[in-house]
Amino acid sequence: MRIAGRWPVGDDGVTRPVPVGGVRAAEGRWISEPVLIDSGAERTVVPAKPLTMSGLPSLAAPTGLVLEGIGGECGSTAVRAVLRLICDDGRLVHLKDEFAAFTGASATDRSILGRDVLDLFDVIQSRRRDEVLLLGEDHSDRVVTI
Repeated sequence: MRIAGRWPVGDDGVTRPVPVGGVRAAEGRWISEPVLIDSGAERTVVPAKPLTMSGLPSLAAPTGLVLEGIGGECGSTAVRAVLRLICDDGRLVHLKDEFAAFTGASATDRSILGRDVLDLFDVIQSRRRDEVLLLGEDHSDRVVTI
């Protein structure tokens, strides 16, 4: 399995590694959502706007869970959700789990794929080649050092 992304320039002018994904709303429709690859994040996090749009009920955040980034501590909750990533052959990967979710709209405008999900894949990020690859167990891609 191979999930491809790219390095688009965001509204803030910053280029970041992003595969396209989605969040399943409570009634079953999919909300398209760019997903930021963040190998420094321990957890996958859904931002406030897609959480609100999805209609998914918030759960009590696990005891001791504090979401913190460069800007400091952010308000958070938990949500039982299904995230979807799209393989480059059209297959869909569904990740069903209890994810963290920001409660404040200013925390971030995109979902963050943290190590809880990234550890399921081999991750290749090449800004020079405009590639972001999440490779599953049956991939045949090779990394060649030159």
